[in-house]
Order: sequence, then C-alpha cells, then structure tokens
Amino acid sequence: MADAENDSRGEARQSFFAKQQLLGSVKTAFLYLSAVMKNVTLYPVSHPFLLASAEKLVGKINELLIDRKQAAFYIVGGELFFETLSVPIDQNLSLLLEQFAVRRLGGVILKPGVTEQELITFAALMNRDPAFFTARGSATETVEQEGIEHIELHRALLVDQKVGSAVKEGKEKSVEIFMDAIETVKELVHAVHLEKAVNMRKMNTVVQAMVDDILDNRDALMGLTSIKMYDEYTFAHSVNTAILAISLGTFLSLEKTHVAALGVAGLLHDIGKVRVPAEIINKPGKLTDEEWEVVKRHPVEGALILSDIPGVTKLAMVTAFEHHQHGDVRGYPAIDDILQQHPFSQIVSLADAYDALTAVRVYYSAQLPPDQAVRILLKKRGGAFDPALVKTFVNMIGIFPIGTLLKLDTGEIGLVMRQTRDLMRPRVLLLSRFDGSEKETGAEVSLLETAGGRYRRTVIGAIDPYKARINVKRYLE
Repeated sequence: MADAENDSRGEARQSFFAKQQLLGSVKTAFLYLSAVMKNVTLYPVSHPFLLASAEKLVGKINELLIDRKQAAFYIVGGELFFETLSVPIDQNLSLLLEQFAVRRLGGVILKPGVTEQELITFAALMNRDPAFFTARGSATETVEQEGIEHIELHRALLVDQKVGSAVKEGKEKSVEIFMDAIETVKELVHAVHLEKAVNMRKMNTVVQAMVDDILDNRDALMGLTSIKMYDEYTFAHSVNTAILAISLGTFLSLEKTHVAALGVAGLLHDIGKVRVPAEIINKPGKLTDEEWEVVKRHPVEGALILSDIPGVTKLAMVTAFEHHQHGDVRGYPAIDDILQQHPFSQIVSLADAYDALTAVRVYYSAQLPPDQAVRILLKKRGGAFDPALVKTFVNMIGIFPIGTLLKLDTGEIGLVMRQTRDLMRPRVLLLSRFDGSEKETGAEVSLLETAGGRYRRTVIGAIDPYKARINVKRYLE
C-alpha cells in the first residue's frame, strides 16, 4: 500500500513538473514570436539578427511539435492558451495580444514544416495597419494570399462563440451532476438512519461524474459551491466539500483513481453527524459544553458507521475520523499520541473548513465572503493546516474566489465568475442593476484585458455582498 502511494505521488510530481515544463516552453515560444514581430520592424528581412530570432522561434516550435501535429495558440478574453493550458504572460507581452485582437484574430496554429521566412513574412503582415487586412478580405485570407502554408489563423468571433457555447453547456451539465450528488447523499443519510443497505455503486458513479466534470472544467462545478443552500445545508456541505477536495486533488495532479477515492471521502466525511440529535445540529444559538461534546463525537461515529458499510474503503473511514485532527491542540477527537493526518484527511479538512467559513452554520455567527474565508485559511497555515497545502488551495480558488464581489478602478462592480492564470485578475461579470438580469445580458470580462499595454481594469478591493445587500446567488445558480 505504501509503495503504491509513493508511486502515485511520484507520478503526480512528474505530471505536475511536465505541465510546468510545457508551459515554460510555450511561454518561451511566445516570447520568440514577440521578438520576431518586433525585430521585423527594425531590420531588413535578410538581416542576421532578424534571421537569428526567427531561427530560435522555429527551434522552439519544433520542440513543441515533437508529440503534436500542430502548436495551437488561442487568445480568449485577454488570456493566452496553448491547447487547454492558460499560459502566464507579463503585461509587456500583452501588446502582442492586442495586435491579434485589433485584427479580430483569436488564435494562430503553427504546423510542422514552418520556416523562418514564413514567420518573418507573417510578422511583417501582422505589423501592417488593420485596414490593410480589411481591404484584402481578412487577416486569414491575407496569410493565404501570401502563400504562407504552415501558419493558420482563427477569427476571434469563432473562438469566442465556441467557448461561450461550451461554457453554457458545461454549466448545465455541472448543475445536473451537483443535484445528483445531493440526492445521492440524501439517500445515503436516510439509509443509515433506517439501518438499510447503502448503495455505494451509485455513490461511486456520481463521484466519477464529478471527477470527469472537474477535469473538463473545474470552474463550472466549483462555482456551484458558492451557492449556499440553507434549506439543505447538511447535504450540500458534503457535496461542496467533495467538489473542493476533488478539485484540489486534480490541481495537485493526483492519479484519477485516487482523486475519485478522495471524492468519496469528501462526501462521507460528515456521515457521523447522523448520530448527533437534530436539535443540536440545527440549534441557532451557541452550544453548551455538553452539546459541543456530543458534536465532537461525530468523527468517531462516522468511522464506525462506515466500517459497517460494504464497499467503503479504509481511506474514507480514516478521513471521517481525522478530518478535525488539525495538527494543533484544538483538534478532535482527543487521542493520546500525536497524530499525523493522512494527506487525504488534510485535503478534506481544508475543503470542509473553507465551505464552513462561507456558510451560515451553528459554529459561525455570520456568513463570510469568499475572499475573507481565504484570508482566514492563510492565517491558519502552519497551525491548523499544512502551509504548502493552503498555498496550493489558494492558487486553485484564487485570492478572489468565484462569487466574490469586486470594486474596480473604473468605478464598476464585478462578480468573479472564474479564475485566470493571474490570482489577482479573474474573469468578472459586470453588474449595474444588481437584480440578476446581468446574468443573461451583462458583459463578462477578463481583468487581464489590456489597452495600450496597460490593464483596462484593476481591483481596488472586495465588497461584502451581505452588507451591500446584493444577492450573488442570483448570478451563480
């Protein structure tokens, strides 16, 4: 078992580093493209310096083409993507993205056989006035007319429509999976209450659907965790915890089977609360010491319940028992020896804490905006939570998680809808009426968008939606 876990962690590290290495190569290729497009305005086409920069670009493209039929770059909402990976770029390189945007281009595909001369010709064309392309039909048609065979362009409109359609379909699919998961948890809880057989096959199927959906589009399913279902909190909290745990597992590049096991552990982590009287669970005021002792028994009860359910892994039992063992004196249940939490227990603990902080529960007197919950987790790193894990979690959900209201330097109010590769610059839905209508008619923009090499919008600060009386749930459902 230990060897298998070590192998899995080794594979995860290799996968993570392979992705980082690929992103590094892609960014370098983009830098070389930027250099060629700049140098073509400074030197004659036969100048050695220009030829050398084009040669470097060809070399990097060929490196990317080793296992691919093409090297595809896409530009959507001010972000640069290579295939499905968001590529980190600095503000200076944003001028190159603007060159594509003003020519209504949404992507460039470089194919095997591309030459230095083709790249120089392409760079020269991209430095022409946009009206030049309009006169010849379009930038795409101009490239074809110039006989450039190994460079293909995509129009921005086509890319945006495709992405927008995919996002809408993804949200609908995620809502269906989310509701199926809640119903599955309901059935599980009721079965335990009535001491009936638990359908673990259905639970495993639901978790697998969650894993696949998060691998396809993490933000779509994670966004639903921002919708706090007060009437069904007990069930929704388990689903939210599982979604966040699965998301963190995929973000850490864990093996898919282990991510699925993590999802099951997340769904089952609080099952012990079925042994806590409802009047204690739903008590609006502060718990007495005696009531708190009853609540603190739920990790033990959970492990005992799961031990009697056929098909439940030992990992789920361990997580149920350990998810409140935070590594400090406040962890429970109390044990004689120092307990080193299993890594999966640490992940579920962090996911559980974040969802708890952002919801109205008996443990907290008020619901916190997502960004404030992030600040609390950051303060607890090194104490209740592993510092590296907290950092990774924040890198995943962002400094301003989905559902955060932001005040922008333009005077606009934006609601975070998904993350970008810059933690401080998510995609936001611009709000003006605050009645939910912007969900259908409002503009969704990336805070990475630039004009003249400068960001169009920058965050001034976060707004507490509860104090401002803005119902963000209308926009996330």
